[in-house]
Amino acid sequence: MRSRMPCLVVSMLSAFLSGLAGAQVYQWTEIVIPGAMVSGAWSINDKGQATVNTTDGTAGIYQNGTFTPLPPPPQGLQVVAFGINNDGVIAGYVPGTGDGFILRGSTYTFFSRAGWDNTQPRAIANSGLITGYSFGTGGSPTAGFIYDPDTDTFTDATPPGSIFTITQGMNTFGRITGNGGDSSIGRYGFVWQQGTIAKGKRELVPFLDRIKIDVSTNTRGINDSGVVVGWITGATGRGDGFVGSDALGYERLVAPGGEIAGNSTVCQSVNNLAQVVCLVEDSALIVVSAFIGSPVEGDGNAD
Repeated sequence: MRSRMPCLVVSMLSAFLSGLAGAQVYQWTEIVIPGAMVSGAWSINDKGQATVNTTDGTAGIYQNGTFTPLPPPPQGLQVVAFGINNDGVIAGYVPGTGDGFILRGSTYTFFSRAGWDNTQPRAIANSGLITGYSFGTGGSPTAGFIYDPDTDTFTDATPPGSIFTITQGMNTFGRITGNGGDSSIGRYGFVWQQGTIAKGKRELVPFLDRIKIDVSTNTRGINDSGVVVGWITGATGRGDGFVGSDALGYERLVAPGGEIAGNSTVCQSVNNLAQVVCLVEDSALIVVSAFIGSPVEGDGNAD
């Protein structure tokens, strides 16, 4: 990683670099749950455990072809699982109350951000810090946050001037990802280091990078190498996933079925093995299928 002076950078890419030299080839494994349909797949940790939700309202963990439902929440509440870290701690959302939750083992802890109708965790870092966004009834206004469950405190994570914000990923170094929006450049992704980080004898100074690819960019997960994942939408409305960084470049990700007219690939998470979790949605934003993508050795330029 490199040190930078405090700055605000907008990376404007006119098109995806789908034929990058050295680009990864991904092998896609569909998330299949017998007797149920997937409504969302959100996060994957370094053990290959992914948070998955089904259309019948069941939240659980998918690993190596097996889906394990979460323990029943108290008072008959329904929960949506979003984040999972390497310790297996899960963070998510309670639609009926608007609260967030943390699940350690079989114990649920609920929390909410003061002054907001809804507190939706999107990811939980290995440090235990939780990223997410707050929103009002009807979906607006919005604000990103970092929540520390040890101190029960929230830190705002809304890029300056953003009119719509979702904060989602965080890596070991405290760098966060998400999307913002403003009237000048529309919806953009971001990578944000909010404070100074000490790394050996070096100090990595704060920065906020805005990433703009095509009409709309949504950055979601980030791993410890600074690789991010997300998706874009173009002028036609069709979306593709992407993975990469400013240093490495960005690679297009199209999961099986994502190439069909009207469908989109929506990528939500990347772990330290460069595995990704992506959904395929139809034109009505209904999930058609969900996949774990694993990089395959090779340069992606087979003869």
